[in-house]
This record gives sequence, structure tokens and C-alpha cells, in this order.
Amino acid sequence: MFEGGIIIIKHYGKLVRNTAHLTDETILYQGPGVLKDSKGKWYCRQCATPNQHDYYTYTSAFHQQTITYCRRCLQLGRMDTVQMIAVTETAHYKSSGEYHLDFQLSQQQAYASSHIIRAIQTQEMLLLYAVTGAGKTEMMFEGIRYARQAGLNVAIVSPRVDVVVEISKRIIEAFSHEAIDVLYQGQSQKYCGHFVVATVHQLYRFKQHFDVIFIDEVDAFPLAMDPLLIHASASCYSHIYMTATPSKHLLKQFKKENIITLPARYHRKPLPVPKFRYFKFKPQRLQPYLLKLLQKQIENKRVTLVFFNQIEAMEQALVHYQKYFDDLAAVHSEDALRFEKVEALRAGKHRIIFTTTILERGFTMAHLDVIVLESQTFQAAALVQIAGRTGRKLQDTSGNVLFLHNGVTLAMLSAKRQIQRMNRLGFEKGWLDAEM
Repeated sequence: MFEGGIIIIKHYGKLVRNTAHLTDETILYQGPGVLKDSKGKWYCRQCATPNQHDYYTYTSAFHQQTITYCRRCLQLGRMDTVQMIAVTETAHYKSSGEYHLDFQLSQQQAYASSHIIRAIQTQEMLLLYAVTGAGKTEMMFEGIRYARQAGLNVAIVSPRVDVVVEISKRIIEAFSHEAIDVLYQGQSQKYCGHFVVATVHQLYRFKQHFDVIFIDEVDAFPLAMDPLLIHASASCYSHIYMTATPSKHLLKQFKKENIITLPARYHRKPLPVPKFRYFKFKPQRLQPYLLKLLQKQIENKRVTLVFFNQIEAMEQALVHYQKYFDDLAAVHSEDALRFEKVEALRAGKHRIIFTTTILERGFTMAHLDVIVLESQTFQAAALVQIAGRTGRKLQDTSGNVLFLHNGVTLAMLSAKRQIQRMNRLGFEKGWLDAEM
């Protein structure tokens, strides 16, 4: 186990420490966030990007000097040659790790939980190849308890802010006695980082700090596209990766015995299988078929997510269909009110939501169906994740998944086959109820 971990804490001017919470830290470095290394190249204390194109130099009239800052990790807060930061080392701290769970783990969840504990004990990498709705969050609980009782620093990270918000609520509710930092853009650190739920970018703040990292949705953007983000988590003893749609490249990185396939949902009902229907979508005008389809959804008292591949097309269509559904709303990644709209959807204020792939992961709701417009333009992994929004709740284990397309693609067929294969595997293992 590491003797200590390093945390970067940004501040302006004189160092200010929150002595109410950060009582076990030792200052290792105090100085600018960007400086030159021994070879005369720029170096960022936060993300350590070696790419010199990530650094920008300009002359500040206010400071009356030349300033260089790092553009790579700017969204975490600016690192430059003027503003001072502190790098601190924190001691390990044991806690009870106790949690509350008001149901018993399924056979499959207990199987995965035991493998997680073993991976932490043996300091190995583990991949949970688990279908959407398998109950991955609850599978982590025993592993987290073991780690915290041993004084190991734990992080649960995801590439998506929306997933972090969703997971953090469940983690905080279950581990009510733990000091948990929830970190994403706009949120500040309150404790010493012994137990953290965060977006993966926040790992830039921590160097050699975490002993156990759970990485949810490891295949999602931007983690799958950014090698520096993978490097930020690399100095950890135990990595537990979790996804429903692992790439071939990801699967090759694990020993066969360290890939745990979990084909069943916690409620033991099969995954809804997508249906295909030809439909040439035209966002510029109202289309009777789509209008009747949405009206029937409301008559059946179902909530509907309608997925679009482009924000512009979604906004064009919204104008036409809002005339018929006064509570219709649209949400996308650039929407400043996206969190409020999602909460309103959960509260029953919207029966239909137009959305981009921002809701393909991390969203759970009962009585939910999904419609994918122009499904021929989506990748297989996205289609599997979208289909996985349905049938997740115990009170509503089925759901309709409709791919409206302008020609069936290999990606659509692959998504359907992946879902069918997981259902077959679930029945074979006895983790799904007997077929009717």
C-alpha cells in the first residue's frame, strides 16, 4: 500500500488550508502550476501533458509579464506560471466502510462482488462485462467496505457527468457515515479524498493517491479517446473496469480469467430486444407516423425517450411536435438546464423527451420506452446502451425498443445480436428466470 498520496490543491495568492477537513496533509510543493523542467520544456503540475502545443504563452498587460498556461486541463481550473498551487501528501485513514442496502444481492451480483474483493486483495485488473441494469453499483459495495476498512483510498469514476451525478446519489445514500467527495466541474473538494466519486478528468488532481479505482462506462467518450486520462489512473494498485459494451481492444488487455461476464439484470428478466422499422425521418416537417406513434405512447401511459443523432435536427423537429405535446422537451450536452430537465422527467413532468446520446448511459426510470430516429447512423455500442434504458426497474421489467431507420446497418444487427446473446447466456447460466 502507498505510504501516502499526493493531491493538487489550487489557490490564489497565499496558501489557504481548510483545517476543519484537511488535517492529515503535508505540503510537498508550493509554487506555480506550470514551470519548465530540466530539459527546458513546459510541464503542467496537474495533467503533466508532454505535448508542448498544449501550452500557450502571451503577454499580460495586467500582470505586466509573460504568462504561459496549460490548455489541456483548463476545464479543471487554470494552471499557469503565475498562480500558485500546493501539492500535498495525505496519510491513509481507515474507516468502517459500513453501508446500507435494503435488498439482498442476486446470485450473479454476489458472484461479481466476490471477484471484486479478490481483485483488490491480489492487486489485479478486473473487467466486469455486465449488461445494462445488472446492478453494477451494488456489486461494488463489499469491495468498497473491504478497501476502506484496510485504509485504502477509493475512487469511483466515470467519463460522463450525468453518470457521476446518478451514481453519487446512490453511493452517498448507502455509505451515509463515510466522508465522500463528489467531484466534477463546478464542485469543490471537501475532504481528504479517501473516498471519491468523480468524473475521470478529476484524476488529474491526484498523483499516486488511489489504491482502488472503479471505472464505470470505461468505453465512453472521452476516456476511450484520451490516453492521458488512462495514464492519470495508471498508478493505482487495483482497477475495476465496468461496461456493457467493451471494445475488442479493451478485451485484449485482460487475462481471460479476469473478464467476468454478467449477462443478467438483477431482477432476472431478459433484456428488451430492439425492433426495426423503415422510416425516412424529415426533421423539417411534421410526419404523421411519428406523431401517431408518440400519441399512442401517451395513451399507453409510457414515458418515451426519442434519440437523435444531431442537435440541429432535434431542435427542428421539436418546433413541430411541441404543438401537439405541451410538456415535450429536448435535452443535449450543451443544454445549461439539462440536469433540471432530467430531474423534471423523473418527477413525471415530461412524458416525451427528445434527446441526443447524452441519455444513452446512466439514466434509469420505470415505464420507459425508447425510439431511435435514423438508427442507421448510430454505432452498435450506442444502440446497445440506448436499448438498455428500458426494463431496468423491478416494477417494469419490459420495454419497447424501436429502431427507425433508412436502411438496416451492420451496427444495428450487431447491437441486436449482442442483446440476444446476453439473454441466451443468462438463461444458460440460470441467472434469468425460465423462458415463458
